[in-house]
Amino acid sequence: MKAVLVPRGLLLVAIGLLWLAGIFLGSFLTMPPLVFLIGAAMALILCLLLWQYQQERMLLLLLFCLLAGAWRYSLALPANTPHSIASYIGSPSLQIRGVVADEPKLQGRSRTLLITVNQVSNDNGASWQEAAGTILVYSSGITIETPYGANYGDSVKLQGKLQPPEPQSAPGIFASMTFPRISVQGTGGNILIVWLYHLRVLLANIITQALPQPEAALLIALLLSLHTPALAPLIPAFNATGTAHLIAPSGFKVTILAGIISNMMSLLEKASGSKRGRAKSPLRWITTASTIVTILAYTLLSGAGPAALRAGIMGMLLVVAPRTGRTYNIYTSLSLAAIIISAIDPLTLWSVSFLLSFLGTLGIVMLTPFFERLLHPMQRLLFGHTLVEIVAVTLAAQIATFPITTIVFQQLSFIALFANVLTVPLLGTFLVLGLLVGIGGLIFIPLGMLCGWLAWPFLWYLKTVIDICAATPGAAIPLNTMSSVVAWGYYIALASLYIILLRKRDDTTKRKQHTGAKVSPSSRRLLRILQLGVAALIILGTGVSVLTPQSTDKFSVSFLDVGPARSVSQGEAIFIRTAQGQTVLIDGGLDAASLSQALDSRLPSWQRTLDVVVLTAARPEHITGLLDVIQRFQIKEVIDAGMLHPNTTYALWRRIINERNLPYLSVSEGTTIPIGAGVALQILWPQHLHKGSNEVWDNSLIVRVQAPGMHTLLLGAAAQSQYALTGLLMNLTSSYLEADIVQIVGEINKTYPTALQEVLRKAHPTALIITPPSVRANQSKGSDPVASNPLPATETDCQVIQTAQTGTVEIESNADGWNVNIL
Repeated sequence: MKAVLVPRGLLLVAIGLLWLAGIFLGSFLTMPPLVFLIGAAMALILCLLLWQYQQERMLLLLLFCLLAGAWRYSLALPANTPHSIASYIGSPSLQIRGVVADEPKLQGRSRTLLITVNQVSNDNGASWQEAAGTILVYSSGITIETPYGANYGDSVKLQGKLQPPEPQSAPGIFASMTFPRISVQGTGGNILIVWLYHLRVLLANIITQALPQPEAALLIALLLSLHTPALAPLIPAFNATGTAHLIAPSGFKVTILAGIISNMMSLLEKASGSKRGRAKSPLRWITTASTIVTILAYTLLSGAGPAALRAGIMGMLLVVAPRTGRTYNIYTSLSLAAIIISAIDPLTLWSVSFLLSFLGTLGIVMLTPFFERLLHPMQRLLFGHTLVEIVAVTLAAQIATFPITTIVFQQLSFIALFANVLTVPLLGTFLVLGLLVGIGGLIFIPLGMLCGWLAWPFLWYLKTVIDICAATPGAAIPLNTMSSVVAWGYYIALASLYIILLRKRDDTTKRKQHTGAKVSPSSRRLLRILQLGVAALIILGTGVSVLTPQSTDKFSVSFLDVGPARSVSQGEAIFIRTAQGQTVLIDGGLDAASLSQALDSRLPSWQRTLDVVVLTAARPEHITGLLDVIQRFQIKEVIDAGMLHPNTTYALWRRIINERNLPYLSVSEGTTIPIGAGVALQILWPQHLHKGSNEVWDNSLIVRVQAPGMHTLLLGAAAQSQYALTGLLMNLTSSYLEADIVQIVGEINKTYPTALQEVLRKAHPTALIITPPSVRANQSKGSDPVASNPLPATETDCQVIQTAQTGTVEIESNADGWNVNIL
C-alpha cells in the first residue's frame, strides 16, 4: 500500500501550516503579487492533472497553499494596493471620502474612527481620484456613539492632513488623521451590525447608570471590552499583574459565555427529552442555533478583534461538530480559524492580540496535561482539583506567550500566577452579572440598578485584589526590550522540550500498556507530523519579536530612494549598517510606505530593531517617515538636536518617543556616539540652539561618520544655512571636516550659501551626494530639478551624484577602501 503523505485527519492542519508559512514567506520576499498568483495557479492546475497520484497531488496542494498565502500577504501590503491612500502621507491638506467601517472607539476625550477610503482630492474638491486603504481618524468627543457624529456605516467626507499610523494602530492601517473636519454624507452599513453596535453602547450606558465608578468602567471592560476614561487609572495595575486579558478583547470570554449558554440550553434539551426521544427532538437544533447566534453576537459585542474571532470560530465548530456526527479536533479547528482570519487580513498574524490568543490556546492544549501531572499532589487539598486545573491552565498560557507579553508590556510580572488564580475563576460570574445588569436595565432601569448592586461586591473584590497584587514589592520588573536571541531561543527550546516530554510520556504509556500490540505506522506518522507542525507554528509565531541581523564583512551607507508616489527620487533617508550588523537610520523622507519598503529590502523580515535613529532637521522631508519607524520598530536610541520653537510635527515626534519610552538623547557639537567596532557618529553642529527666523536650518545636525576605510560628512539641511556653515568653519579645524563622501540637501530654485564652497574645499571629498528636500508631484523621474542650480565646486575633481536622477546610492567600505553602487 502506498504511504499517505498527510493523514486525512490532519489534512486541514497541514493546509493551515502551509498557508501561514506562505504568509510569512511573503513577508520575506518582496515580489509582485502576480508572481505568487501565477505560481499558485500552476500548482493547482498540476494538482488537477495529477489527481490520480496521491502523493504528488498532496504535494502540489500544499505548494498551492504556500504560494496562495504568499500572494494574499503581498496583496494586502499598502505598497501593492492600487491607488493606495498611503502615498498621500505628508501631502498638504486633503479631502477624503469614505465609509466608517467599525464602531467608534473611545480613547480619553477623543473618538477613533476606522475609515475605508474611496476617493481623495488634493485640490480642495475640484477633482477626485480613486483611492483605497484604511485610515484611523481621531475626532473630538467623549461618547462612543453620538447622533451628531460619524458612526458605523456612515459615509463621511474628511478634510485634514494625512499622517503615518499611530503606534497603537492595528495591522493593515495605512495612515491616520488627527482632528480633521468631518461631515456625514449619508448612513448605511449592515443593519444587524448597526443594531449590535448600538446595543453595545446602550449596555455600557446602562452599566454606567447602575454602578458607581470605577466599578462601572471595570464591568464595561469585563463584559464588552470597552475602555472608558474612568478605567485608565486601573490599566497599569492590570498590566503589572498579568491580568490585562480580563479587560481586553479575549477569546476566553467568548468561550466561557458560549459554554454558559450551551449548558443552559442542554438542560432545557434534557428536560424536553423526558417526553420524547431526544435524538429526534427539534430542540437539539434550536439549542445549536441559539448557541451559535449567541457566540456570533457576543463576538461582535466584544469588538470582533482577532482573539474574539478566533474563539468565536472555534466555539461554533465545537457546537456544530457533534450535531453533524463529526469529532471535534482542537488542532483542526484552530487551523481553520487561523486560515479564515488571515484570509480576511493576513497582516493580522502580526497583531499582538492574535499572537497572544493563538499561542495561548496552543499552550493550554499542549502544556496543561504536563502541569496537571506535575501538580497532582495538590488535588488532595480542599477544592484541589479546581485549583490544579486553574494553575495548570494559567501556567501553560503564560509560558506559551511569555516573550510576546514581555515585548508588548515591557515588564515581567512575578505575581501574575497568584493574581490569575484569585481572579480568573470569577470571570464567568462577571459575565453573567454584567448580562443581568444590562438586560435588567433594558427592561427597567431600577431593575438594572438592583442587579448592579449585586455585582458591586464582586467588582470591588477584583479591584482590591489587583491593587494589592500590583502594590506588592517586586510584583513586576521593567524590561525595555527582550533580546532577539533569547526570544527565538525560548520558543525553540520550548518546542524541543515539548517533543521530548511527549515522547517520554508515550514510552511510559507503552510500558504500562504493553500487551504485544503494535502501533500502526500511520499513527506514528500522524503523531510526528502533529509534533513538527506544532513546533513550526510556535516558532513562526515569534515573527513579532526582534532579531539582530547577521554580521557582514563590509560597512555600508545607503542614501535611500524614498518619496511620495508620482514624484522623483529623494534621499533624505540614510541607512547605515556596520560590519557587525548594527543599524542606524538618519532621517526618514516624506513617505512612510516607500521608506518601509526600502528598510524591508535591507533587513531580515523578522528584524524589528534599529540601534540608532537620528533626526537632523525637524522638517517634513526629514521627520515624516521617522514617525512611522519609531512606532513600528524597537529603537535602542533616538537622537536629535532639540528645537526651540517646536512645530506640530516635531511635537508629535517627541510625544511618540515619550509614549513608547524610547531612549532619547539631545546632542550638540562634540558628542560622539559609538556604533560598532571602529564606527562612530561625531556631532559637529550645532554648538547650541540658535534663535532666529531660519532656526530650523541653522540648528540642523551635521554628522561625521567614521568607519574603517571611509569618512562621510553629512551636512544635510545645514548646507542651506550660512550661519551653520560659518560656525562650522570657525569652530573646527580642517581635520574634522576631511571626508571621502559629503552629502548635502539641495533646495530647489535656491542657490547654495557661499560658506559651502569653503567647507567643501576643506573636506576635499571624492564624491558629493546631493539629495533634494522635496519635489512637485507633477515632476517625474528623469527630470533634473537640481541641475538648474549652481552646483558647489571643489578645488579638485569630485564625482557629483544626484539621487533625484540615480535613485538609491549605496557606498560600501572595508579596511581596503570603498566603492559606490547605484541601485
